[in-house]
Amino acid sequence: MTMRLQWAFSSVILLISPAHSLLAQETASWNVIQNHILNQNCTVCHSAGSSFASQSDLVLTADQAYSQLVDVLTNNTAARNDGLLRVSSSGSGPGLFQSFLWEKINVADQAHFYEDHPHYGAIMPLGLPSLTNGELAFIRDWIWAGAPENGVVADPVLLEDTSRFEPPEFVPLDPPSQGIQIHLGPFDVWPSEVQDREFLYFEPYVTPEDLFVDRYQISYRPGSHHFILYNYPEGQLTPPPNVYRDLRDQNGVVDLPVALQLGNLFPFQMFVGTQTPYIDYHLPDGVALRLPPGAGFDLNSHSVNRSNSTQIGEVYVNLHTVDLEDIEYVAEPANFGDFDIFLPPNQVTTLTKIFTFSETRRILQIWSHSHEHTLEFRIEGVGGEQDGKLLYWTTDWEHPPILELDPPLIFQAGDQVRLVTTYDNWTDEPITFGPLSSDEMQFMFYIYTNDPPPGDMTFVGNGSWHDPLNWSPEGLPSTNTNVTLGNSFSATDVTVFLDSAATVHSIDILGSPGTMMLEIQQAVTFTVADGMTVGPGATLKGKGTIVGDIFNSGGTVTAGLPEPHSSLLAVLGSLVLLAAKRHVRYET
Repeated sequence: MTMRLQWAFSSVILLISPAHSLLAQETASWNVIQNHILNQNCTVCHSAGSSFASQSDLVLTADQAYSQLVDVLTNNTAARNDGLLRVSSSGSGPGLFQSFLWEKINVADQAHFYEDHPHYGAIMPLGLPSLTNGELAFIRDWIWAGAPENGVVADPVLLEDTSRFEPPEFVPLDPPSQGIQIHLGPFDVWPSEVQDREFLYFEPYVTPEDLFVDRYQISYRPGSHHFILYNYPEGQLTPPPNVYRDLRDQNGVVDLPVALQLGNLFPFQMFVGTQTPYIDYHLPDGVALRLPPGAGFDLNSHSVNRSNSTQIGEVYVNLHTVDLEDIEYVAEPANFGDFDIFLPPNQVTTLTKIFTFSETRRILQIWSHSHEHTLEFRIEGVGGEQDGKLLYWTTDWEHPPILELDPPLIFQAGDQVRLVTTYDNWTDEPITFGPLSSDEMQFMFYIYTNDPPPGDMTFVGNGSWHDPLNWSPEGLPSTNTNVTLGNSFSATDVTVFLDSAATVHSIDILGSPGTMMLEIQQAVTFTVADGMTVGPGATLKGKGTIVGDIFNSGGTVTAGLPEPHSSLLAVLGSLVLLAAKRHVRYET
């Protein structure tokens, strides 16, 4: 399974350098990092005897770099108190997010670095251009693989990307060619010594029928903790339009009607949202989020301004829509959340909550939501294929990473996930669930699909089941296909050969005026989820295995057993009928 975390990499025009001929001679990814990244960008300062090396207690020359980086406590007090190592060998997400080196070089995430970690120092290399996007990708893959000293775990081709990050300016989004654009603001964000500013703003927009969104973009000015777009379903009472309905005023006094409205919206009417300043998410091909008919949107902006002066907030949202005939899977947003939160004062507390899936869900995207007292947020699988697996991990409450999954992560009905969140309540008062950044939450948000509804296909050729040209529409049946083998268009006799395993939703075998025969070859398994009917003028024969409910309603079934054993199915070879499951098996 391929997992991709959505990183905030942004670049100018891609510049491709000549291939690094020396890289092919390297026997380990660490050697590439040492010789082609550290030696070129870091050792000018981090060499034995230099004042910078003494101050940081870090030497990055080849004789000491690996032993001073991997699984070594950082000399930075704030980072050490946050549990970071210089480079963690834990691998995957935990290893990356526990590595102080990644915090120091990941220039694309500098807004998070400077706003959330003011005591971490400066982005490195100091006084030099930032590392290239290719160098960052190479180091990221090395840390993700556990930061080994030996072995090749990152592709040298990554280094051919010599583009560098350029801070994006906030600019209005261009409207989608097909879809909806929503613009909020500009609006004032009060300074932190006043209160967080969180409000609702109703934008009337009637959608008379289902719309299908295959891409969404959200862009907001720095300082926002989150932005959520809520949908008002058709017939639901709506609030006054185009009014800033603040959850609390600048003195911290809560507006109870607004709090009640937000409580009714969150989290069940959430459509899309983000905790990063810019997101551009494309759902997989053939997949779209369903936006039900509605009367408009409530825009929920929560901003945290830690300066001592008012800042400006502004948000753009683009919902790109596609036509129903262009999608195969309909996606829906969903969440699991714990509202029963109690954190004792002056104490580190870990809360664990298990949630159960009531149906099969194919998860495309996962992200967490909690507040400023969060030290760690983990999502683990319980039961089924995901049992015991760490599915998601972050220590960043303000900008938690969005985990994109392609192919999707599949949970069957009855499978569970465990949310494990560790909080540090450094205050003298208990902390409970609430909307302020100083309150706490524990949510897993995700986007998922179910299996698509069954479609219909008809066999219109003669010969192999597995020839796409024999089917209308052209293609091959799948697990969600209702199949018709019907020779009502010709007096010609038609035979369909099934010579390798297949699974369909249902199948009707019908003759007249010509005959229709389905012949299942020896050692082939044919699975029918919702039943097979053998009608007049139709024949079923073969030497394989059928799994499913079989009904003979006037057809002919060729068998090695005498009648009346073909009342459900007669077959060549021995016959086993399991009445409880109506499972029919035949073999030579």
